[in-house]
Amino acid sequence: MRNLRALYLLVALMFVSGLVALPYMPNPAPMHWNIAGEVDGYGHPILVVLLAPIISLVMVILMPLLPKFDPRGENYASFAGSYEMIMRALVLFFALVHGLVIAAALGWPVSVPRTMMVGMGLLFGVIGNVLGRVQPNYFVGIRTPWTLADPEVWRRSHRVGGRMFVAAGALMLLLGLFAPEVVGFSLGLTAILVAAFGSMAYSYWIARRRVTRS
Repeated sequence: MRNLRALYLLVALMFVSGLVALPYMPNPAPMHWNIAGEVDGYGHPILVVLLAPIISLVMVILMPLLPKFDPRGENYASFAGSYEMIMRALVLFFALVHGLVIAAALGWPVSVPRTMMVGMGLLFGVIGNVLGRVQPNYFVGIRTPWTLADPEVWRRSHRVGGRMFVAAGALMLLLGLFAPEVVGFSLGLTAILVAAFGSMAYSYWIARRRVTRS
């Protein structure tokens, strides 16, 4: 993989910002909100400011190592750029979550559901955009028995699934910007679930179709 220095720097900034904010955090600190923007979960301030940075650090360390443990690890070279893009998008998303949680806990005027919708919309849009270039593997992509058993089923499923995730991400982004929070989050989450389960259902359908034709 290419130089990951920028990601490590971002993770370091997440840790530093969390530690700087720690003395000003309430105890317990809010760490979970419902779709109406109401706090429904609290935690220790240390957990709240360090959870997202720790998750991000684990991803930056482990994701470059996954190909070594994948039986189809040789395929990663053919979609290395897409794999790195997914990793960067995930870390950026957790950086957004980190900043959002701290800002909300400190009483800043932010809408957690609306900002999360925008972030999730961008995340799934990026993932969907590169999904069609992901080659068969056991860690990334639409991994069903049918896609893993047939490279052509994998290719078609990821091409269609990528479009579905881009559409779902775009819808969630627009809902986050313009729709009421409860309605927008409900519809956006439904769109993501439809894309996820629709992609898996499509892989089954195309596999059965290929068996029937053969």
